[in-house]
Amino acid sequence: MRLVVNIPTYNEKDNIASCIKNVLAQAKNLKGIDLHVLVSDSRSPDGTADIVKRIAKQNPKVHYLDVVQRGLGVGLIKGHQYAIARLKADILAQMDGDLSHDPASLPPMVSLIGEGYDLVNGSRLTKGGKNLLGWHRRLFTWGSALYCKLSWGTFNITEYTTSYRVFTKKLFEKIDLNKIPWHSKTYIIQPTFLYAAIQAGAKIKEIPIIFTDRKKGYSKAKIIGYTLDVLKFGVKVRLAKSITFVKFLIVGTASYFLNAVALGLLYRGQIYFLKVLPSPILASLPTIESAPKFAFLTIDRLFVASVISIELSIIFNFFAHENWTFKDRSHKGLAVLRLLKFNFSSIASPIIQLTSILIFAHALNLSEQIGLAVGVILGLFVNYSINMLWIWKAHPKRV
Repeated sequence: MRLVVNIPTYNEKDNIASCIKNVLAQAKNLKGIDLHVLVSDSRSPDGTADIVKRIAKQNPKVHYLDVVQRGLGVGLIKGHQYAIARLKADILAQMDGDLSHDPASLPPMVSLIGEGYDLVNGSRLTKGGKNLLGWHRRLFTWGSALYCKLSWGTFNITEYTTSYRVFTKKLFEKIDLNKIPWHSKTYIIQPTFLYAAIQAGAKIKEIPIIFTDRKKGYSKAKIIGYTLDVLKFGVKVRLAKSITFVKFLIVGTASYFLNAVALGLLYRGQIYFLKVLPSPILASLPTIESAPKFAFLTIDRLFVASVISIELSIIFNFFAHENWTFKDRSHKGLAVLRLLKFNFSSIASPIIQLTSILIFAHALNLSEQIGLAVGVILGLFVNYSINMLWIWKAHPKRV
C-alpha cells in the first residue's frame, strides 16, 4: 500500500528540507505502508525547487513536481493527479510545507483509512485540537466553520478550512474537479474539496491536530479574498439546496392535489365539496358500518380509496422527481426497480397519510380531506430526507 504525501510549496526554502525529513521519519510508524513525499512547487523564485531536487537525487522516496501555475489548489490537484498516475499512490495525503502541521498525526490518520474511512480530516476545532495562529486567523477558522455548517447543512464536521487531510485514491477519482474552483489564487480549494467529498458520499472522520505558526518565511494566505470566496461558495451551496427543496415542494403540492382529487372521486364522487359524479367510483364497496375487518384494520371504502389515491400520488412523485427535482443526481438501475425502491422508501409517508385520514374521518368525524392535508405535511419532510439520502444520491461524475 503506497502513501504519497503531497506538499504544495511556494517560497519555502527555509522549511522544506526539515518538512521532508520530518515526514519521512514517520515511516517507522507506518507499518506495511510505502511512504513517499511529493513536493509540488509553483516555481518558487527563492530556490525551493533546487533543495527538493537535491534531496530527490539522494532519496528515491522523495519526488519533485514542477507546477507551472501558482496557487494552492493547483499544487494540490496537480500533485494528487501525479501521485496517482506516476507514483501509483493508493492513499493520498496533503499538508503544508511550513512546518505548521505535525507529521506525527499521519500514522493515526492513515490507520483510520485502513478502518474503512474515505477521508480523514485534521481539525483544530475538535476536542484536543489547537489553533496557535494569531487571533484574526483563529477568528477566520472558527467563523468559516460556523458559516459552512449553516450554509451546507453539515453539523457533524468541525473544521472546513484545514489543509491537513488523508484520503483514498478511490475517493479522489470520484470527485468532479470541474465543480471545484481549484485554479483560484485563494485557499478556497480546502472547503470546496471537502464539500465535493461529502457530495461523493465519502465516509469522513476527524482527528484533532495542533496547528502552529510558521517559524520562517511568510504566510501566503489572502484572508479577505479567501473570506469572500468562502461566503460566495456557501451561498452557491445554499441556493442549490434551496432550489432542490423548492422543486420538491412544487412536486409535493401537485401530488397532494392529485391525491385529494382521486380520494374525493373514489370515496364520495366529488372533488372537495363539489359534486362531480352521481356516485363514488368505489360505490360498490361498503362503508365502515358493514365493512369486513382484518385484525385492527377495517377494509371499507375509505380505506381502499385512500390506498389507491396515495399510490397514485407516489407514482406521480417518482416520475416528477426522476425527471425534474433530482434530474442531475444518480439514476442507477432500471426505472422500475427504482420505482419499487421509491415505494418502499416512501412507506413512512403513506402510513402517516393513511393514519391521519382514518383518524380525522372516523375518530374525529371530520372531513377525510383535512386528514389527508395534515398527513401530507407531516410526511413531506420525512420523504425529502429519504429521497436525498437513498433514492437520488448526489454522485459527481468521474474525472
